[in-house]
Order: sequence, then structure tokens, then C-alpha cells
Amino acid sequence: MNEKRLELNKKGWNVIADEWFGSTSLPIYAPHMRTETELNLFEVIEGKKVLDIGCGSGHSLKYMGDHKASELWGLDISSSLLKNTKNYLNDNSYHAKLFESPMEINPGIPENYFDIVYSIYAFGWTVDLERSVELVSKYLKSGGIFIMSWDHPLLSCTTVEDEKLIIDKSYHDLRLMSISKANEEMYLLNGRCPHI
Repeated sequence: MNEKRLELNKKGWNVIADEWFGSTSLPIYAPHMRTETELNLFEVIEGKKVLDIGCGSGHSLKYMGDHKASELWGLDISSSLLKNTKNYLNDNSYHAKLFESPMEINPGIPENYFDIVYSIYAFGWTVDLERSVELVSKYLKSGGIFIMSWDHPLLSCTTVEDEKLIIDKSYHDLRLMSISKANEEMYLLNGRCPHI
């Protein structure tokens, strides 16, 4: 069942890749959230080997390059997004080692290698949270850090009716939810994402 959902997500992202060019990337973590400039979660980037899970259009990788990361690596499920990443980084004189794969599968990324693994507004697209976290842990060297952003779980538990905010499902409901974007069925963790 998860393989089918991964294929649907890949197909959907290939269709909508250009719509998302440059959206929600560092220094921005997510809509309505404080930025990396304010939070300084990464502290020192210079000289670090970094891996971007769900690298999208490459804007967060460029941010890392601008802050002098020593190696740029990216992973994304979508060939269209990776094409955008490669072109955008080339246009800005950066090179990254890029992998087309779902985050639930290691396509050849080295283990115990990265100082920083991050996922900016992409990790919620996993269809197997436990496996994705396990792989991130394997990619990181001892003392490495993982930083990710996603919607607050309460966002998917609420609807608006007659200007009232209604909680309509459990905060603890972590099932995969189906959404439609550009008439493509896609799946994400923990609910509806109104920004899509």
C-alpha cells in the first residue's frame, strides 16, 4: 500500500513542481513561523556536510551554500523538482549531489557522514515516519543535528465554520491523509494542508 502512495506522491509532485518553485525554503521554515534568521537553529553551517530531505527547487541548498557548507546533498521524490534544483543551483554557481528517491528509501546516501540533515516543510510527506527517521539517524555522524519543519498537528484538526474554529478530529490521529492537487491524489502525514 505504501508503494502505491509513494508513486502517487511522485506523480503529483512531478505535476505541481513548477508551482512550488522557491516556496517555503530557508531561511523560512513554514508559513506563519519564525525564520532561521530569528531562531539560528543551525548555529554554524560553514564547513558542514549537509543533506536536504525533500530539497524541492534547491533554494534551501543555495541558502546552505551561501552560508559556506562544505558539501551540498539533496534528496527528492520528484524528477521535476530535482531538475529545477539542478538548474537553480547551476544558475547560482553551486553543485549538489542529488538523489531521486522517496525519503523512506536510501538510494546510496552515505551513512554516518553528515553534520546536518534537514527537511524544510517536506518531512510530513513521508508515508513511513518510523523508517524516514531511522534513515535520517543513519545519515548523521555522531553529534550531527536534524532540523525539520512542518505544520503544527492542530492545523489538520481544525476547520472554520461560520467564522468559528472547530476542532473536528483528534490531535493524536497520525494517519496518512489523502489530498488532491492539480487533480492528482497525494498523501501526507497528519491531515489536510490548507497551504496546498
